[in-house]
Amino acid sequence: MMNANLPLLNKLSPDSLYEDENYVRSGGNYTRTYCAVEFETVISQDHIQHLNEISENVSVTQYLKEYDREMALKQISLSNKQNRNKVTSRFVTDDIKERAKAEIKDNEMLLRNLSIKNERMFYFQLLIHIVASSKEELDSLSQLVRSKAGSICKLVYPRLRGKEAFDSFLPFVNNKVYDLTYRPMTSEAVSYFFPFHENEIYHENGLIYGTNISTGNIVKVEDRFLVNKHMFILGISGSGKSTFTITYMLRKYMKNERIIAIDPKGEYGQLFEKLGGEWIKFKLDGDTIINPFDIPVVSAQADDEGNTVETNALYDKISTLIIMFKLMYRNMTDLKEDVLSEILLDLYASPDFGPVSITPKTDIKKLKPTDMPTMLDLYNFLSDLKNKDRKRYDILEEFHQTLSAYAKGIYQNIFNGHTNVDTKSNLVVYDIKPIAKIEKVKRVAYFNILASQRYEIINGDGKDTNLVVDESHNLADPNVVVAMEYLFEMMKVLRGFNCAIVCATQSLADFLSAKTQHRNYGEAVILQSVQQLYLRMKSQEVKMVNEHMNLNLSEDEMSFLTVKEGLKESDSGKGFFYVGSSKVKMEVFLTDIEEELWFKKNYKVLEQ
Repeated sequence: MMNANLPLLNKLSPDSLYEDENYVRSGGNYTRTYCAVEFETVISQDHIQHLNEISENVSVTQYLKEYDREMALKQISLSNKQNRNKVTSRFVTDDIKERAKAEIKDNEMLLRNLSIKNERMFYFQLLIHIVASSKEELDSLSQLVRSKAGSICKLVYPRLRGKEAFDSFLPFVNNKVYDLTYRPMTSEAVSYFFPFHENEIYHENGLIYGTNISTGNIVKVEDRFLVNKHMFILGISGSGKSTFTITYMLRKYMKNERIIAIDPKGEYGQLFEKLGGEWIKFKLDGDTIINPFDIPVVSAQADDEGNTVETNALYDKISTLIIMFKLMYRNMTDLKEDVLSEILLDLYASPDFGPVSITPKTDIKKLKPTDMPTMLDLYNFLSDLKNKDRKRYDILEEFHQTLSAYAKGIYQNIFNGHTNVDTKSNLVVYDIKPIAKIEKVKRVAYFNILASQRYEIINGDGKDTNLVVDESHNLADPNVVVAMEYLFEMMKVLRGFNCAIVCATQSLADFLSAKTQHRNYGEAVILQSVQQLYLRMKSQEVKMVNEHMNLNLSEDEMSFLTVKEGLKESDSGKGFFYVGSSKVKMEVFLTDIEEELWFKKNYKVLEQ
C-alpha cells in the first residue's frame, strides 16, 4: 500500500531539499518565494487579479493578523507629530517636506476611518511562490511575476533566508519571514487583495457558450431569465464569429428551438441541409421568391414603452415596402415617398392587378399568397399611370425605371413572383452569397428576408426562435437610416414572441453609420442586446469599441482584445462576453462532433 502511494507522497513530501542563494530545490522542482516589501499608494484590483491568474505554477500566500485599534491610533498620531516637525524644520529638504505633508493628509483620512467608520487595522504580509521544472523556467516565470507585480508592490527574494521563505509558503500558518513582509493596512485596503470573480456567468440549465479564460469554468447562459434574448457579436474576419454562431445555433437546435439564419457568406447552408433543415438560395438565375408584397394576418409594432401593439396589416406592409424601395432607389424624397404610398394603396385595391381587391378593411386571413400583387404588377401599374395621371407619374419616373430591373429585368428571379419557399422547418438558412457582390441588390434582398421573418414570427406558434442576422452591417446605410431603425424596432417587438435576434458584424464603423441628428440606430441595436460578445480586433477598432460603447477596458484588457499580427488562428474565438453588466474573458470551444461538422465538413458523423 505504501509503494502504491509513493508518487503522491513524493509530491507532498519530497525526498530532498537543497537551498541555493537564488532558489530552493524541492525534489526535482526549482522554487523561489518572493516577499512583498513595499506597496504602491494606489493599487488596481484588476492588477491583483492578473497576478493571481499568471500560471498554475505561481501561488500567492497572504498572512493577516489584526492590529490593536488603540495602538494603531497612537502610532498614527505619533507619525503625524513627526511629520509636522519635518514640515517646519529648516534642516529638511523640500521634497521630504512635501512627502511629509502627503503622509499627514493620508494619516488624517485613516484616523477618520478608524474613528468614525469603525475600520479595523491588520498586519498584512504577501508572499509569492513560484515552482518550475528547470532553472531556466524558474527564471522566466520570476521575470514575468516581477513585471506583473510591479504595479502593486516591490518583490525581493531573501537570498540568505530562502528556506525560511519556502517554509512560510507551506500551509502551516507559520510566517518565518514576518519581519521582512509585514505592513499595517485597513480592512478596506486588505480587501483589495482578495479579487473574487464576481462576474462568473453560469446559469443552471443554461446553454454552454464557452469557457471563462480567467477561471477555467464553463460559461452558461439561460436567456429565458434575461430582460431579452438578443445578442450582438463583433469581431474582425477570422476572429471566430462564425464559429461561435454555429455552436450557438447547433446547441439551440438541440434544445428544440427554431433557428433562422440570414447568411450573406454562404457558410451554413450545407450543414443545415445535412441536418434536415431548409437551405434557401437566392440567385439571379434561380427560382426562389419571397414576395415583398405579402401581407401578414397579424402585424405589430412597439410603443414608446416597448409594449407590443397590433397595427393595421396593410398600412404596416406599405410602410415596410417604402423602406425596401428606399434601399432600392437612393434618391427617394419625401414627396416621392408620399406619392408612392398612395400608389401602393391603389395597387392593392385595384381589381386589375391581382384576383382580389385588398383594402385596409379586408380580412387578410381569407387571402392566399397568390392573391397578393407582385413587383411586376407595381411596374405595370406605374406604366398605366403614365397615361392616366401624368403629374403623379412624373414624380416617380426615375423610380419606375429603377424598378424595371427588379420586376422584369436581371433581378426578377429574386423579387418578382409569389412566395414559393417553405419555412416550416426548425432549421432554415437564407443564403444570399450568390448575389453578395451586387451591393445594392444584396441590401434589398437582405431587408426583404428580414421583413418576411418578422411577419413569420409574429404570426407563428410562439415557439422559442433564434433569428441570426449575420453581417448585419448590410442594413446600415447613412442615406436610408430607417432600415436599421426597422431592425431596432423589430427587436423590441419580437422579444414578446420568444425570439432572440442575434446580430453579428465585422465592422462597427459601418454598423454605427445609420444615424440621425437625434439617434444612432446602430448603437440602439447594440444597447438593445443584453448579451454582447466582443471578439478580437485590430488596435484602432478596439479603441473605437472601448470609447464608443463605454466598455471602460483597462490597458491590459485592450491588449487582450487586440489581434496580434500573424496569430489569428491562436487568437480566434477569444474575447469579452457580457450579460448585462457581468463580463467574462471567454474562449469559444467546439465539441468533437461540432468540430467534425464545422471545420472538417465530415457529415458522416451524423450517420453514427
